[in-house]
Amino acid sequence: MEILKLFFGQRADKIWQIQSVKSVPIKPLAGADSDFYTIENDIFVGDPPFLGTLHSILGQSIVPIVAQVPGEPVLRCLGTGFFISCSGLLITAAHVISDPIERAYDGVTEIAEGNWHLGGVKLGVMLPLNPFSGARGFIFRDILWGSFLGQKAASPMPIRGLDLKLTSDTAICQVAAIAEGIPHQPLTIVQPGIRGVGLGVGKMATAIGYVGMQDISLTAEGGNVVSGDFKFNLHVSRGSILEQFPENAVKKEVPTPGPCFSASIKLPGGMSGSPIFDDERIYVHGVVSKGWEDESGPTNFGYGSMLAPSLGLPIRPLNDQSLIDLFKLDDHGIPKLFIADA
Repeated sequence: MEILKLFFGQRADKIWQIQSVKSVPIKPLAGADSDFYTIENDIFVGDPPFLGTLHSILGQSIVPIVAQVPGEPVLRCLGTGFFISCSGLLITAAHVISDPIERAYDGVTEIAEGNWHLGGVKLGVMLPLNPFSGARGFIFRDILWGSFLGQKAASPMPIRGLDLKLTSDTAICQVAAIAEGIPHQPLTIVQPGIRGVGLGVGKMATAIGYVGMQDISLTAEGGNVVSGDFKFNLHVSRGSILEQFPENAVKKEVPTPGPCFSASIKLPGGMSGSPIFDDERIYVHGVVSKGWEDESGPTNFGYGSMLAPSLGLPIRPLNDQSLIDLFKLDDHGIPKLFIADA
């Protein structure tokens, strides 16, 4: 299996620029199930000359979301997110970033409808270092703000102890920069004007995210360095689209809030917020929302939130601009792969 991926750099005039477009080959560990597996950590060679591992390459785009409460020597693993811009805009499931709200972490308060101040809680993402650079481990980058891509509603997604209900299980966040001039590496999301098979019923959906994450005990090593048993294992989960629910926000046909779809796909804990690629594995059309498990583990059934209906929603921390507005600008470095209608 392969996914199409863009690789970005920054020009001298500080404009984000595509440096190369590559098909990234992804294969399972030997003997693994072909529809649900840990990704083999092969070597990847790119252009301009670049050497890395698949986990370090994909891990620049698809990241674990974590939190640390002041005074706790523990890193809480919440779910998965994925970058959609070089500037650090990231999408995940709303219920992933609502975890600090739901559990009432220290200092978390609502500052405006759908927007929250996290107090002393450190909420952020883990970015892998390229082992071929001579470094190993991960760097932490803060989530500076988060905003839900949905309105408050009477139902269907209550958060315990709070007057917060959402019309979509999607959220957008701003992640701090890696360093000046160094872009985050975004995935290409569904956008106006594209042509493709998308997520039609009967087509194949592919989710890539982190499975089996456990909270991690931390040990201070001096300065800003901490050590721990960081086991972030990227998995692929594939299955066919079973049904679409574009009017779910009104009809409330299924438990995932807002427009969504069901698929014959295993979505265990940790994959919430993962990107779901379309049949062509070019565009991200959905966000992992909910999977089912029984006594034997994850079942071949789950829900994903549709991204397309959220593209026009205003994002308050971005002066009420929508993702459709941002597509027209060069400020954020959002991948644009438009295919004009014939």
